[in-house]
Amino acid sequence: MKSRQFCSVCKQWLDMEVVPTGDGDDDGVVWFRCPQCQGFLPKLSSAVEVNPVAADTADVGDDDSAAEQAGSGGARTVVAVAPAGADVDILDIDLAEAAAIVAAVDDDDDADDDDEDAADDVGSVVDDDVPPPMPAGATAAEPVLEYAAMLAAVDPGAAIPYRPWASYEVGQCILHLAWNDCGVVVAKEPLPGGRQVIKCWFQGAGVVRLIENAPR
Repeated sequence: MKSRQFCSVCKQWLDMEVVPTGDGDDDGVVWFRCPQCQGFLPKLSSAVEVNPVAADTADVGDDDSAAEQAGSGGARTVVAVAPAGADVDILDIDLAEAAAIVAAVDDDDDADDDDEDAADDVGSVVDDDVPPPMPAGATAAEPVLEYAAMLAAVDPGAAIPYRPWASYEVGQCILHLAWNDCGVVVAKEPLPGGRQVIKCWFQGAGVVRLIENAPR
């Protein structure tokens, strides 16, 4: 079964295959796999019912329109991208745990109320004390200067290619092959079931959370 979805890495609307779960229970989350970057995109089931219709009527050549439609879904997703040809078994990844890193977005009905939006939209609040430019992944709650100092202190030549099934340590330099972007692991965050994600600071992408120790 295919559904037309917007890939935030490729910046395109693409026909994506639905990745079935091993136990048949999607926990309210449907996974898609991008045919270009091989990234896994988690979507809420309720959003999947609406988005394919909107995608079919979108102008694929209009990047602004595609980005606007992608941002109007029920959830903002974090894409864990594996390099082309990598043998990643997404069926073994606990969907409920991965869905815990999906950030909530504001209700579009409150868009006209700037004051209310500023209070609700935590992801869009920018710290005035942080000097520009601020990468897309950074927010006011993140100590971006500290992260940048950690990245400057590591040797990019010693960067280890990121693999979802590998394990990483805080301070380790990694290279995201799909983005060709060098970053540093700034923290490890636990998920239910004893699993973890690594929070990384990348030169281009800013703050990104990636899965580690995923079963192969």
